[in-house]
This record gives sequence, C-alpha cells and structure tokens, in this order.
Amino acid sequence: MSITTKLNAAERREKTKELYEEHVWKFEILKERDPLFIPKSAYIPRGKDEKYIGFFPSELIQGKDIYTEFTSYDLSSEDPSRTLYKYTYNPYFEEEYEKTDGVNFRYLVPIKELTPIIINNPSDVDDKEEESDSGFPDFNLLGDKDCKITDMTLKDFAAIMLKKPVSDKEWLNKLIKD
Repeated sequence: MSITTKLNAAERREKTKELYEEHVWKFEILKERDPLFIPKSAYIPRGKDEKYIGFFPSELIQGKDIYTEFTSYDLSSEDPSRTLYKYTYNPYFEEEYEKTDGVNFRYLVPIKELTPIIINNPSDVDDKEEESDSGFPDFNLLGDKDCKITDMTLKDFAAIMLKKPVSDKEWLNKLIKD
C-alpha cells in the first residue's frame, strides 16, 4: 500500500518537469516545439467500468493537443515503460465529456481516446533498423516487429482511404503521393 502525499505547487512543477524530461527526445522527433504536457492519474470513477483521466477546463480551453503520462496522485510514474499518450484536442469537449461534481470539476476523458506515442529511442535501435534517407521504413528489416494495426491512427486510415497525404507519418504520405 502506498501513501500519497499532497504536493505543493512548486513540488508539482518540479515533478512534472522531471516527467517531461523523459519524453523530450520524443517531442523532438515529433517536431513538437512547445508541447502541452500534463501528467494525469488514470482511474475508474464511481459508477463506471473503464478508466478515465480528468482534465480541468483551463487545460482544455487552450485548444491544444495534450500529452500525458499516467502517474499516481503524487506524480510518480505508474508505467514502467513510461508511455507517452496524446489527447487530440476536441473542440466539442464541453458537450461530449461528462463533468465531475464540485466547484473544481474536471472533464472525464476515457483513456481509450488517448493515442499512445510509440517511438523507439534512437539509442536503442540498431543501425540496420533505421529508416532510409527517404523516411520510408525498410519493412524487410522489421522481421517479426511489424507494426500493429492498433497503432494506426484515424488520420492514417483517412490518408489511405482518401488517398491524401494527411498522415503524421511522412513515409505513409510519401507512399500515397508516389
């Protein structure tokens, strides 16, 4: 059983900065210059069957995608793999998400709406598995490490179906253009 302690604002900023530092290299690869990173606790609210995270209105009204990592209430990482997740901004959040009770309410976002950001750390990847200069991965080198269909985003699917280069994956856009 872990004991959680309430952090003051300065401690929260420091712990958030430490968590953010783990993901800096991912943001560089994603070309996110000033990402909105807010660590969150995933939990099952009373009366629900699945996990949610709660965003304050002040976090959502910024109109930006939010990156998060699952933490405890005292901002200790709860994921040994330190997965980074992306909440894609939804301008209809006020109508589509339930609110918690109370003055300091939060909007409940199901964690199934978050996109895990899976990027191999460049220092962990063998040279032979690196992408070619074109940015297109050499699928022959992947072997059994093929991408899962669950890693495909809605944007990727739309790019394929509409035959438009709108994916965040440059290699997929290049494939569609050629």
